[in-house]
Amino acid sequence: MIMSNTATTLSRNDQIFATLEVGGKIMASVSKSNFTTINDVVRFICSIAGRFMGLARLSIRNKTQGWTMNMALASRPTHTVQLTAPASQYYQASLFA
Repeated sequence: MIMSNTATTLSRNDQIFATLEVGGKIMASVSKSNFTTINDVVRFICSIAGRFMGLARLSIRNKTQGWTMNMALASRPTHTVQLTAPASQYYQASLFA
């Protein structure tokens, strides 16, 4: 995944809140820093969520910079996670950082 939107850049010191939800059930939720890319966040939250199958919604909030993004992830039984659309399509600015 290539991120070209500068509003979704990360710094190691940014406080990130991420939640992975499948079928209305929260599979994993994390609040931490030390991520350098959105891909790092996706890999980390999927690793703590464990195996899931189907369509999932990933919400990422950068409290430090004040932006929020939502993206859809699809997983097959082989545990391969794929983005269903570019994350930049789901960019949503937040005034309440």
